[in-house]
Amino acid sequence: MGVVFRDITDRRNAEAQRDVLMTELEHRIKNTLTLVQSIADQTFRSSDVDPEIQKAFSARLVSLGNIHAVLTQRSWHSADLHETIMSAIGPHSFTDRELFEIHGPALRLSPRAAVAFSMAIHELCTNAVKYGALSSPSGRVEISWRLSGSQLSWTWQELSGPTVVAPKRTGFGSRLIERSLAAQLSGQVNIDYELGGIVCRIVAPLSAVSDG
Repeated sequence: MGVVFRDITDRRNAEAQRDVLMTELEHRIKNTLTLVQSIADQTFRSSDVDPEIQKAFSARLVSLGNIHAVLTQRSWHSADLHETIMSAIGPHSFTDRELFEIHGPALRLSPRAAVAFSMAIHELCTNAVKYGALSSPSGRVEISWRLSGSQLSWTWQELSGPTVVAPKRTGFGSRLIERSLAAQLSGQVNIDYELGGIVCRIVAPLSAVSDG
C-alpha cells in the first residue's frame, strides 16, 4: 500500500508540475503575440501602410493565438481536427444561421499540422467573408474530410455564394495555403475557382498530419 501511495503521489506531483508549466507557456505565448502586435501597430502607424493590411495582419495573429491556446490545453501533444476547425472559424460564425457544415472522422493532428490547418482555414474564411460564399446572405461553407488508407483528403467547398472569378494575381492568403500548407503537410493543395464557389482540396499522408 505504501508503494502504491508513493507512486500515486509522485504521478500527481508530476501532473501538477506539468499543468503549471503549460499555464506558464500559454502566458508567455500570449505575451509574445501581444508584443508582436504592439510592434506591428507602431510600425504601421509610422508608415503609409493600407489599414486593411494592418487589419489582416492583426487577424492572423489572433488566429495564431487561438490555435496555440487549443494546443496548450492539450499539453502540446495534439489537437483534434474538428476542434482546430472550430477554433479557426469561430470569429466568422453568426448565431442567426448555420454558415458551416462540418463532418469527418476523428483525427488527432500533430501541433505542426494543427497550426498549418488553422492558418489556412483563417485565410479561406477571410476570403469567403470578403468575396465568397460568406459575403452572401444565402451562402454557406461545407468542410469535410475522409481517411483512405494512409492518406487524408480534406475539402473546403463554398456553396450558394456569388459567382466566382479567378483573381488576376495570387494574394498572400492563396500563397500561404497553396505553398506553405503543402510544404508543412508534405501533400498537395489545390484551389479551384468554380462558378458555384471556391473549392480547396488538400491531400496529405497521415504520417505527416496525425500525431501518430
